[in-house]
Amino acid sequence: MKFFKTSILLVLPFFGFAQSFPTDAKVLEDIKKYHGKIATAKVQNDWKLEKEAGYTFSNMAKRVVAATTVKENGVNKNIIGLAIYVRGGAGESWNFSRYFVTGSEVVGVKTLTTEDLKQQTIELIKKDITKVFYHHKEIPWVYDISFETSVADRTDRTGDVIYNCYLEFEKMFNDSEGITLPNYPFEAGLKRYRIPAEAYVRLVDGQMKVAIVTYGSNEPISKRMLTKKQYESLTTLTSENFDQLYGPEGLNFESNSILNNKIDDKSKSQEAPAKEQAAKSKKLGFPKIKIKGL
Repeated sequence: MKFFKTSILLVLPFFGFAQSFPTDAKVLEDIKKYHGKIATAKVQNDWKLEKEAGYTFSNMAKRVVAATTVKENGVNKNIIGLAIYVRGGAGESWNFSRYFVTGSEVVGVKTLTTEDLKQQTIELIKKDITKVFYHHKEIPWVYDISFETSVADRTDRTGDVIYNCYLEFEKMFNDSEGITLPNYPFEAGLKRYRIPAEAYVRLVDGQMKVAIVTYGSNEPISKRMLTKKQYESLTTLTSENFDQLYGPEGLNFESNSILNNKIDDKSKSQEAPAKEQAAKSKKLGFPKIKIKGL
């Protein structure tokens, strides 16, 4: 029994050393060096041990640290994250691994309105259309880009502020593409969509700006069939022609047909006098003479 008690006394100092976490001052020093732009920081809560797959002991320790970044152009961030330390053995000391930011808030910037968000999205389209419409080569018209509220949905760990919005546009479809059957009807046209999307707004040169818009698939709200001539005349969206293919009016093929008819009528009216003149010239030939006996 005496030997057993002595053994416990010998092991306890070793166990205490193994669980000896870095001091608060050491944690703050490590994260400031790692991040590079932290002005002030403060540790929060207690240490949390974790055991990763493949380990028989807790090989990871985490501590919550709240911080404020240095000001740049009058703007800074309040961030919160985890100071993460690891060790290779149960009896080894803890080594700093990384500072993992889980959330952030930008301080000192103008609050964006719904109109600001809309105009910034349009500016982004004109600069790089793929940041908003990745399948723009199938879109001949955009009806609207709308933000129903200026209150952000959430902020991700990188500091991007995410706003909900809607993209309303028409997309081309061709159900007869690739079908080579004789006399198969032409089945193509436009499907109209109003898709919920997310606009990622981030700090750029001291201002919050829309950086990218993402969205998934959705069911169309309407569909219209086109003739082959109408379908093949469609012009698809680019950064350069956005203004010409944007607005609530949409594509009006009827007005184009009227225009074509007017052109046809004009050409017919020009052809009429020529036909009349030709008919008259035919009547001005030599008179027919009938000779007896022939």
